[in-house]
Amino acid sequence: MTVAIYGASSSKIDPLYISEAEELGRLLALRGIGIICGGGRGGLMAAVTDGALSSGGHVTGVLPGFMVDRGWDHPGLTERIVTETMHRRKATMLSRADAVIALPGGIGTFDELFEAMTWRQLKLWNGPLVMLDTLGFYKPVAALLDTMAEGGFIRPGSGRLYDLAASPAEAVSMIVP
Repeated sequence: MTVAIYGASSSKIDPLYISEAEELGRLLALRGIGIICGGGRGGLMAAVTDGALSSGGHVTGVLPGFMVDRGWDHPGLTERIVTETMHRRKATMLSRADAVIALPGGIGTFDELFEAMTWRQLKLWNGPLVMLDTLGFYKPVAALLDTMAEGGFIRPGSGRLYDLAASPAEAVSMIVP
């Protein structure tokens, strides 16, 4: 099994986000679950990678060439896939993932998360999608998605497009069959 992890590249965040990301990486590695992520050397991407690698995990980083050229890739990645564009990066990650866990993040994280939800809604990808709600980060997003569904902006019959997890352990339990 492989899980795509989306999350912040910034390290200028509350340390709890970092420790939760490291814990998630460790838990996935200990369950033998591979990780595919943005492969960055900072923020939550690095924390997940470090946590997984410290527990013998396999981490595939997918980066567009310009990020590699700028030295933004994590040096310890088990595998590195270089793409031509950000669009190809997202498609590569999701097409290789059996599940998605979104950690807190910025615009790039939301871009990845909402593309995964779109693929799920269109039935182009059907894995579990979990938002890790560290410090209540995703509660406003969940409320917005509920408002969208209630207002008819999300197709009826799409089902719930995501689950909300309170901890790394709960997130892992939601994706493991």
